[in-house]
Amino acid sequence: MAPVDTGAGPVVVLVHGQPGAGADWVALANLLSGDHRVLAPDRPGWGSDARGAMGIAANAVVLEELLDDAGAGSPVTVVGHSLGGGVALELALKHPERVGALVLVGSVGVAESLSGFDRLLAVPLLGNGILRAGVATLRRALIAATHFSEHHPGARVANIVSVLPTVQAAIGTDGRPIVGRSRQSFLVEQRALLAETPELERSLCRIAVPTAVITGASDHVVPVSAARSLAGRVPGAELVVIAGGHLLPFDQPEKIAEVVRRYSALASGLRDGRRRRETPEA
Repeated sequence: MAPVDTGAGPVVVLVHGQPGAGADWVALANLLSGDHRVLAPDRPGWGSDARGAMGIAANAVVLEELLDDAGAGSPVTVVGHSLGGGVALELALKHPERVGALVLVGSVGVAESLSGFDRLLAVPLLGNGILRAGVATLRRALIAATHFSEHHPGARVANIVSVLPTVQAAIGTDGRPIVGRSRQSFLVEQRALLAETPELERSLCRIAVPTAVITGASDHVVPVSAARSLAGRVPGAELVVIAGGHLLPFDQPEKIAEVVRRYSALASGLRDGRRRRETPEA
């Protein structure tokens, strides 16, 4: 059912970002699998999932179906990285009975998480060209970005020259072009990200489960200010700032595991409470 399906115990679901794959979570899964069942699927459009890429809300529908197929009991702890955090939030909104706790890592979900570069990538021809070229030839695209911002001031891409670290993290740490199916998946999700974020942000006040928002102190993709805004909009959410950038699942799995264990315990308490309510008195 999932590229990573390991361990036994309370279920933790790990939702990867963009680009990405379930295998991005291997280090964290190894830390949790001693006392948890850990599921880390490839989302549609990535890795082994042959379906085409889709939007954030549609990803949440697929994730709920996966939990059914995997026989995962409810509620589960859902951990989402970057765009995967948006999927986790949508699952909690659409199927609150499924989710006992959320751990959002460098997560989207508010307007502050969208940079000028995100908006640039959503422009069909320009975004496709940047992904084809990779970081090595990005400087030529910066000229086009400047012209674009001059004629579309609302797009807020005038400062794109200053975000090269963000660009490299978004396209890939090695700066290589994104090719083939992965490029198409990236572009589909990028456009969905811009289209769906406003409604997702408006709905955050309805999240009703324990939520941790983890951010890297030096994250240039989804900065600390965006994480703080996200935590402020989710009722009762905890903001956790740790050392590192945007790729925390690779760089700080131990720190993430500590937070996931705390929130899994809260989800387990919720699950036990539901069982007591559902068990008839003798």
